[in-house]
Amino acid sequence: MSKQSFAMCSLIRIGGSPDAPPISYAIREDSLRGIGFDFVRQILPKQTRIEIAKPMPWLRAIHWSRDGHIDLLVGLQSTHYPPEWFTYLEPPLTTSAHSVFYRRRELPLRNLHALLPLRGATLRGAKSATHSHSGFDLTQLTLTTADSVEKALKMLALDRIDYFIAPQWQAISSWLNLYNEQSLPLAMLPEPVHINPVYLALSNQSPCLADKEALEAAIIKAKREGLMEALLEQSFLYSNVVDQFHDLLR
Repeated sequence: MSKQSFAMCSLIRIGGSPDAPPISYAIREDSLRGIGFDFVRQILPKQTRIEIAKPMPWLRAIHWSRDGHIDLLVGLQSTHYPPEWFTYLEPPLTTSAHSVFYRRRELPLRNLHALLPLRGATLRGAKSATHSHSGFDLTQLTLTTADSVEKALKMLALDRIDYFIAPQWQAISSWLNLYNEQSLPLAMLPEPVHINPVYLALSNQSPCLADKEALEAAIIKAKREGLMEALLEQSFLYSNVVDQFHDLLR
């Protein structure tokens, strides 16, 4: 694709979640990073000026993008927002599996039906589907809301809940940063609750909207060449999370 294909995007302001590794996260409060940003940098022409927004709560970033203060959101998983807010770039970057995490016990939980007598939590702003990926009726569950994965882990550690539902990467990396097998023995159900597409989304108030077709063509080309897989394997989070992933299923 020629660089001239991008007519309007000489400057693009990009935002994301401070707490959605490996796609978007904040190591320190003053900087966002993640393989979603790396992907965007590689598909844009070199002359495009990129500004990364300061870390802010995810819902605020969504509202900033809605109002045109952010051109491109990295990692939007829900498509239930009003259609006048965003244009989702196809195809999605990747998918995100959301799973059940619980305190490891002698008799492990085997499936979603085992959650019926237990107290659980979901993340604020998470997908509010009535059924799981496999068709389980989620309205049967007793669920409260946690503001973040860190809050959900703390609630689990204090026995205020028996389990929580969260994105796999986000939950495992947060647990690795805050706890260990001794302080909070963690396990994960093998059956995901949701598998969500992860999008780049343009603000409908952005001048970059004129470059939608060029951006989508660049995404298709980069995905065909295996860019997302390469970025993931290069991520410093990759080996730690993958090592723990199989342990949590045992």
